[in-house]
Amino acid sequence: MLFQRTWLAVIAATFILGPVPAGAQSLSELLPRLLSEAVTMPSTVGNVAGNPHEAHFLPAAAQLRAPYALNGALVSQLSTFPLGSSSGGFTYTLDEKTGIPQRSSGNFGPAFAERALTAGKGKLSLGLNYQHVSFDRFENVPLGGGAAFYLQHNDCCPLQGADGSPRPGAPVEPSQDVNPFFEGDLVRAQLSLEARTDTAVLFGNYGVSDRFDVAVALPFVRVDLDASMTTTIIRLATTSNPAIHSFGGSSPDTRTAQESGSASGVGDMLIRGKYRFLSRTGGGLAAGLDVRLPTGNKDDLLGTGATQVKLSLIYSGEYGRFAPHLNVGYTWSDGSLSDSLGQYTLGDQVPTPIPQAPDAYDAVFGGQGTGTPLSSHDLEVPDEIDYTAGFAVRASPRITLNADLVGRTLRDVNRFGTVSRSYNFRLATDPTLQSRSFGDVFDITQSSGNLTLLLGTAGIKINVAKTLLLNASVLFPLSNDGLRPKVTPVVGLDYAF
Repeated sequence: MLFQRTWLAVIAATFILGPVPAGAQSLSELLPRLLSEAVTMPSTVGNVAGNPHEAHFLPAAAQLRAPYALNGALVSQLSTFPLGSSSGGFTYTLDEKTGIPQRSSGNFGPAFAERALTAGKGKLSLGLNYQHVSFDRFENVPLGGGAAFYLQHNDCCPLQGADGSPRPGAPVEPSQDVNPFFEGDLVRAQLSLEARTDTAVLFGNYGVSDRFDVAVALPFVRVDLDASMTTTIIRLATTSNPAIHSFGGSSPDTRTAQESGSASGVGDMLIRGKYRFLSRTGGGLAAGLDVRLPTGNKDDLLGTGATQVKLSLIYSGEYGRFAPHLNVGYTWSDGSLSDSLGQYTLGDQVPTPIPQAPDAYDAVFGGQGTGTPLSSHDLEVPDEIDYTAGFAVRASPRITLNADLVGRTLRDVNRFGTVSRSYNFRLATDPTLQSRSFGDVFDITQSSGNLTLLLGTAGIKINVAKTLLLNASVLFPLSNDGLRPKVTPVVGLDYAF
């Protein structure tokens, strides 16, 4: 009866996390859409210099990659968060004298690592893990309002028309000489983001022989994003000319835009093989091969869009009640994140442009249409160096305690941080080139570097009935780099046949 209730719970969890559409627009577009809405300004009256200025502060026009590269980094790390081990807690070996399978370990093993022990020929185990992950920091900057981007004005006027509108073909880079003077203004965009995932993972592990296991892990994922962007015009140049740049309404210098969305469905499937080539008490040495398939919808952040292959060396041993283990591996990735992560367009709140410039976007971008400031390198899913070390302790015949250090080093990725930047400007009444510095600029500090993510885990496995295990763990961050989760609870069930 308990076994039946267990698998009814599995079916219910799978149904709850089944496919749910994210809406008309995908989750990968959420932050780019939010940013474009937050910085897009309505046209002012036709006789104001610089019209139309809907697109003057678009990040892509200013070559500011940081907001979009941040989006890509968040998604890459969110979609590859550790799922746990697919190996069953009960492992067996064939007694050569009696021909009867016997337990090959006195403990139930780790929760987020592999051990060299195999299930045993013909043995099948099935399991379910559930984890709720909420993220609070990125590169040691709070996600709740800590990341501030500074957007420069594009160089709109080398070929400016008589009405003040830029002609097609004009440069859209940040102005170097801030001439005319109004190009010296900045827009400060401050992001506040809540990112959460709920993941139920179905595991299956089968012993093909006493030395060789195959396993499958199928995640069902729900992603929730709630974001707001508060933008402020920093009037370095237009203090006496506020009509040139304005969000309109009762707060012409500020705007807050909000976006939220969720998506649910199948994540990236994992297929795993493990071969034990050296047998010792508690395991020995084994080689593992993991293949992660891009079965999750990358446009809705349910998967990465990449095929990943990991080759690993697995050690485990058993010394009385104490059983250490160590996994070291390398992951090769082939594929890229959704290019919607970097798409930009004018915000949804843009009113009809002034008659002299019926299509302000094309006027600024020369009819080139939408695009992305991200390079192919920004969107590539990175290779990884993977390592896990820990131990399991047999507290009693029915209880195993375990702890692990889970490490991942992502190779050749953008690194971010808060830096100081200086920006030039002129005044309408004084053509002298001036400069002002800001110390809270969130930007790319290294375009290609390694990023190490460290998690600690602590857990318990309880044998509640026959070969049914109840698993409970917590994951907690041990580093401030990259996307940092809050303390994450993980619960699961494991049944061996």
